[in-house]
Amino acid sequence: MSEEPKINALVNLQTKVVDKTYNDLLSKPSKKAGNALATIVNVGNTMLWPIKWVNERTRIYFENNLKKYEQKLENISEEKITEVPTEISMPILERFVYTSNEELSNAFVNLLASASSTDTINTAHPGFIQLIDRISPDEAILLKHFKSNPAVPALSIRHHNNPKEKEQYIFVLKDKTGLDVKVPDIRFPENLNIYLNNLESLGLIHYSDYYYIELDKEFELIEKQYSKLLKDQFNEYELKDLNRVKREDKGMYELTDFGKLFISACIKE
Repeated sequence: MSEEPKINALVNLQTKVVDKTYNDLLSKPSKKAGNALATIVNVGNTMLWPIKWVNERTRIYFENNLKKYEQKLENISEEKITEVPTEISMPILERFVYTSNEELSNAFVNLLASASSTDTINTAHPGFIQLIDRISPDEAILLKHFKSNPAVPALSIRHHNNPKEKEQYIFVLKDKTGLDVKVPDIRFPENLNIYLNNLESLGLIHYSDYYYIELDKEFELIEKQYSKLLKDQFNEYELKDLNRVKREDKGMYELTDFGKLFISACIKE
């Protein structure tokens, strides 16, 4: 047998396996899932699905994510189930294949569920799919915190070498939020500022150089958290016989309207 027929035979075999895998997974969804994913289930065009689905691990990822989606649909009454636009359902189902992290897979599941209900489909923006692709699991956890705490304090403390020279200073603290204490589930707390910068670049949060008066106590807690560092810095100034002036810069990170919409569609408890 020449090389070309061998290749064709292999492709045909793989396609049959993919067909079976697809039919096994989606031919008998729950009634609600069947209605929400009607276009995909009814068309049955298995060539749309990647051959990598035959991998046992990716199949497990898909099954687990689909199961979580069907569980979400249990909380939606049948008369409110609506067909999900394919520009949302297709990309998310493809991501169900390889998304194993719990926080990120939950975000995709929540978005698909939001698009499945007449009550919440208006929150399911197709662009949210790419946003989930661009956040880390830690950032998804941070967004959960923002959901119940829309404003997060940010404290910077500068020590000036000379009060008359405003440019001569060092930051002892820079944009400290206390999130490393408030959100203990974050895996890499040393990356907090990077996470906040990324969420800001995505338009989900923004930094303001003003703050709400209600955050005053939180600033006190942040300063207390770093009291030893601040004390050591002052002692160093005394040893060097330098004039020292402590200046505080207080601000906050807030959810944008776009961020609030993203959270309502993708970040659930």
